[in-house]
Amino acid sequence: MINRPFDIETEPSLRHAIELAPENAANYEKLALLLEISGRRNEAEHFRRAAVSRNAASQQLRLNLADHLADSHKEEDLAEAKAIYLDALNSTPTHYAAWNNLAKLLFKTGYTSAAQTAYSAAIAYCPDDAKLHANLAQVLLYREESDAAEKHFIEALALDPALTEAHQGLACIFYRKNDEEKARYHRDKGYGGQAIVTSAWHGHNKPVPLLILASAMEGNLPWRLLTDDALFQSTVATVEYLDRPQKLDLASYRLIFNVIGDADLCMTGLEMANNLAAKASAPVINMPAAVLRTGRLENSLRLSRLPGVKTPRMTAISKTDLGSGSAMQKLTENGLAFPLLIRAPGFHGGHHFVRIESPDKLHEIAQGLPGDSLLAMEWLDSRNDDALFRKYRVMAIDGVLYPLHMAVSAQWKVHYFSSDMADNLSYRAQEQAFLEDFTAAMGEKALSALERIAQTLELDYCGIDFGLDKSGRVLLYEANATMAIVPPGHEKHWDYKRASIDKALAAVKKMFAKRIVPPA
Repeated sequence: MINRPFDIETEPSLRHAIELAPENAANYEKLALLLEISGRRNEAEHFRRAAVSRNAASQQLRLNLADHLADSHKEEDLAEAKAIYLDALNSTPTHYAAWNNLAKLLFKTGYTSAAQTAYSAAIAYCPDDAKLHANLAQVLLYREESDAAEKHFIEALALDPALTEAHQGLACIFYRKNDEEKARYHRDKGYGGQAIVTSAWHGHNKPVPLLILASAMEGNLPWRLLTDDALFQSTVATVEYLDRPQKLDLASYRLIFNVIGDADLCMTGLEMANNLAAKASAPVINMPAAVLRTGRLENSLRLSRLPGVKTPRMTAISKTDLGSGSAMQKLTENGLAFPLLIRAPGFHGGHHFVRIESPDKLHEIAQGLPGDSLLAMEWLDSRNDDALFRKYRVMAIDGVLYPLHMAVSAQWKVHYFSSDMADNLSYRAQEQAFLEDFTAAMGEKALSALERIAQTLELDYCGIDFGLDKSGRVLLYEANATMAIVPPGHEKHWDYKRASIDKALAAVKKMFAKRIVPPA
């Protein structure tokens, strides 16, 4: 928000001032700010519009209205806010605060490339603002441009050494680089003393307090699209840092959402979250104890017993064993042969995940992966007669399955963001058929297997990534609570996906609403 240049007076005095001087725009704006702070957004918007109508030439008043509308979830409000920002920048291209707030709106609505451009423009006009650099870095990190993100996070800290967002971002980057010493340093700086953060309230009535249990590591589910900001006021508790120095009042929350999803990376955090959940009286979505059982190795064992499910054979191997040569014996004992998949636990998105064709390459390639222990995994071949790989994602939400996406690729490592879906009409048609008639696309055998997987996981919210073999058996790649529901890009060729995304998001929000414990 752009800073307001006045002190807030009492509501009765401001209403009296408006009666005495009904054309004084400043009094309307002051009252609007007071109403907004108290959560009365509809009234606040009325008085903001009244202020603008009385001083239409004031760019600041119009920008204040845009800021208010940008906090909405209504498409018409967001479109109006965007138009006001663009109009202001057309007349004053150097208005860096308008660039910044436009960038926030663009990022919120999925225009990540445009958000990056807008933040870059803001920095061009105000290069010494640490938060602008951190905001741009967050977008770059989201877009997997880690080197550029690191540069701007470092610049942010040069301008403000205490900026927590920059430390938190660098902790992620150095973790991905396998520099645990630097990652830990920045985690301590980013979360120490900042373990409990409550968001601003933008609703219209009294909010429902929602507690988010999160980790300082990278194993959290991206959760903000799943919660209704018009209903909940969210407090994020970073569990590993709750003892320094803030304390958590569990009794004050009416719903708890554990967003720690990676059991391999966040075991300590999940154990801490589990202790908190055991003391809470409010319902907990995604109990940490259930998430703890979703590590890759444990999933490969327990889900392999389900009819219609094939999980990869898997074993943990240490780099020490690789160096001594005993690794080959262990692989053979576990029924593993080449080609073989090796991955570093705790990483997603294809990071530190390789296919090794022959034993002579095993030691060399594995040494380049982070960590002391690696997972050796059987390669499951999901190719059909056309020699293409397909990976499906289905969400399990409150016990019901929702198809989310299908990616087609000529490469064995299938990820939606790196596949050819955007450029291939035939691939998109196949995905559309999967989304529009999930049961027919899967077949009863696969559908029953997926239902068994969801029941076994005992999670309120999770994703299942899988392929299908030629007999219709589910080839399970991954099943856990880290998988996000991400709206597609704004290009028209993604329109066929929107109904499925909206249906899954609506199911999550419906589940949240029905789980809320009534007020005492």
